[in-house]
Amino acid sequence: MNLRDRLHISRGGLLENTLMLYVLQFSSMAMTLLTRGYQVRVLGMELIGTLGAAQYTANFFQILIDFGFIMSATAKISQHRDDRTYLNRILTCVLAAKGILMLLSFGILILFVRPSIPDPVEFLVYAVYLLTVCTNSMLPDFMYRGLEQMAAITVRAVTIKLFATVMIFVFVHRPEDYWMVPLFTAVGNIGALAFVYWHLYTKLHIHFCRTTWREIGIELKDSSQFFLSKVAASINSNLNGILLKNIAGPVATGLYTNADTVINAARNSMSPIADSLYPHMMKHRNFKIIKKALVLIYPIILAGCAVVFIFAKPLLTLWLGEAGADVVLPLRLMIPVAVCAFPNYILGYPTLGAMGLAKFANISVGFGTAVYLLGALIAYCTWGIDLISLCVLTTVTEISILIFRLCVIVRNRQLLQDGGDS
Repeated sequence: MNLRDRLHISRGGLLENTLMLYVLQFSSMAMTLLTRGYQVRVLGMELIGTLGAAQYTANFFQILIDFGFIMSATAKISQHRDDRTYLNRILTCVLAAKGILMLLSFGILILFVRPSIPDPVEFLVYAVYLLTVCTNSMLPDFMYRGLEQMAAITVRAVTIKLFATVMIFVFVHRPEDYWMVPLFTAVGNIGALAFVYWHLYTKLHIHFCRTTWREIGIELKDSSQFFLSKVAASINSNLNGILLKNIAGPVATGLYTNADTVINAARNSMSPIADSLYPHMMKHRNFKIIKKALVLIYPIILAGCAVVFIFAKPLLTLWLGEAGADVVLPLRLMIPVAVCAFPNYILGYPTLGAMGLAKFANISVGFGTAVYLLGALIAYCTWGIDLISLCVLTTVTEISILIFRLCVIVRNRQLLQDGGDS
């Protein structure tokens, strides 16, 4: 029995993969929203800002450690899913490369971040967030995405989130307990590592093998274009929180963090479609699915964004208490980010990658970063960087990326030829 038969991969794999990704994202979104309302009430907006700044910093390390493997390795696994020897090598090379990047990340944290954080407890929060990133990165999501077998990873992720959520309610009762918020996710990730690798070894018969430094270098090289794109995207999405923490203070950072949490929840509810379509499109080039997704799903997203915009104040007050009223304006300013997110996801790697134009998906993010940095420079030299200007700039950046991708697709529309109806 070959690996395809063992995994029961069929045409239903795309639907199952999408559903599992939705379960993963919805559970993550629901538990994050649930705990955030509790955290604001217990910790206050200032400590929420401190946690947010640490999380945004850790997100940069997440990009460094993942290094684009979620795209490059996923595509390779999708195209060679019947070759177990090849899968063993990819698993080993990618995780070895991540181990090297983790050591580099801790070195950067100690040498460059530590001197700017005099409070040892606050630095502990940064270190625990990095530990969370490292443990999460060692979970081979790329393997399960490429094989379109997300059920095991989904069970793992939901269990982690549930554990972390329960532990926050049980142990975080005072502002002094704020360092525990990232700790429980790290503990959950460590426990999940054992389960996932047991599943890989015993159920999928994929395991580590001997490899060479040259092979590890090849994987780093192949993923470098995606890494550069992710770095650009992380600047767009994470630098706001860090700038606000250092310029406007932790309260402004807390307000932004809460608004950004809502926007990320919306984006995360859309990304599973693109995540599951990417390996499918790389193999089958079925552009009819892209058209159906845009026609059938996007109107529902637009209606949801309109509801949140109109009823932002009562929804935020219900979620965060009285402090939620201060989050209304930054959230409304960033609603267009959620409006643009779905077409940006769908027209990015799933469409441009299948057209053979994946480099333009990366270039578009770089273009967006250039727009963001130019806007931030203009704001700094004129009226100054504040919460409102950065929220507006975030929206302008997302719109610019979408316009860039649309222009590339229209200009190369002759490449939109279906490879089949698989």
